[in-house]
Amino acid sequence: MLAPGIYKGSFSSDINGAFGQPIVIRSADPSSPAVLSGNSTSSGYAMRVRGDYWEIRDLKFTNAQKGIILDHSNYSIITDVEVYNTGMEGVHFRDGSSFSTIQNSSIHHTGRTAPGYGEGVYVGSADGAGYNQATHYNTIRNVVFGPQVTAEHVDIKERTLGTIVENCIFHGEGISGANYADSFIDVKGNDAIIRNNVGYQEGNHTITDAFQLHEVVTGWGSNNIFINNKAHMDNSEAYVIAAYNNANAKAANTIRTPSGNMYKGNITAYVTDVQLK
Repeated sequence: MLAPGIYKGSFSSDINGAFGQPIVIRSADPSSPAVLSGNSTSSGYAMRVRGDYWEIRDLKFTNAQKGIILDHSNYSIITDVEVYNTGMEGVHFRDGSSFSTIQNSSIHHTGRTAPGYGEGVYVGSADGAGYNQATHYNTIRNVVFGPQVTAEHVDIKERTLGTIVENCIFHGEGISGANYADSFIDVKGNDAIIRNNVGYQEGNHTITDAFQLHEVVTGWGSNNIFINNKAHMDNSEAYVIAAYNNANAKAANTIRTPSGNMYKGNITAYVTDVQLK
């Protein structure tokens, strides 16, 4: 339990908690959260966890190259945190971290030194990166992204399964276009569920699609589902959901304002019970 104040350094632990007995790091006073500040936006982490069953709660993370990193950390929860002023990504589920969640949080002003790598939440790793890519069944829930998240707000990498992104808000101001960053979400894994999210383009015409799917590795980028998502776009040209190469998804209850392009590529629109009522 941390008292209000700024704690400077790169914090790391490889200790495991257990089911029903997680390791908890939190602020003593949630109304005045402690700040874990790294040493520089050009290197290091604000916090890196390499153990299972952690709960990270009511804290702020800033001034590091990467904000919060979970490495082979399973069944961990990040909740009610703020991550900002990072050189690269804000939060990373990496190296096989599975069944973990970030929720009720905000992430903004990422990519201060490397805009093309300033993802809000990064799930898995790129092919060939050297980490365990089997980073499965993680959840991003009720997170406000932006402004100034310079890459994708959520990047779901190849060889990941079952990522859920729900009840999130995406503010497009700041998406940079660097390193192909031109959407709120990139899905390159399989069986992801993207639901009940709202995105705002906010005059940023670098955003070519609200949500994208890509087949980076053969057989991946497939069997994904989009339900009840709303995109506030500034022109009719940008697509809401676009699938490239052989990537594919099903989509239902998609709302676009103003009217304009909805689906591109292998997107199957279907009707749910919500639409029929």
